[in-house]
Amino acid sequence: MTQDLMTGTAVFDDEGKQVGKVADVSDVEKVGIITETGSRFWVPKQLIAYRDRRWMLEPGYAEISPSEAEAQQEERELDKANADTFPASDPPSFTLGDEGKGS
Repeated sequence: MTQDLMTGTAVFDDEGKQVGKVADVSDVEKVGIITETGSRFWVPKQLIAYRDRRWMLEPGYAEISPSEAEAQQEERELDKANADTFPASDPPSFTLGDEGKGS
């Protein structure tokens, strides 16, 4: 039996220790995990699997540090803000070119 990965679902490491709970499943490629201390990190979906009736990280997966997770979040927010501003402005309706310059 398989189960859908849902927000609030507990996630365990390969030793059976709970590493956190699912916080975000909206990304196509990654799953957001929040730990008991409140730090968040992202796991590529291919590195989390439903085994032994619970969601587990693949063996050897190393949790990223809270500072790395924060940097990733800031990068995503910057990318989104940048995408929302494109194009920044319309091109000018004229160009000056070389006309009018003395030879």
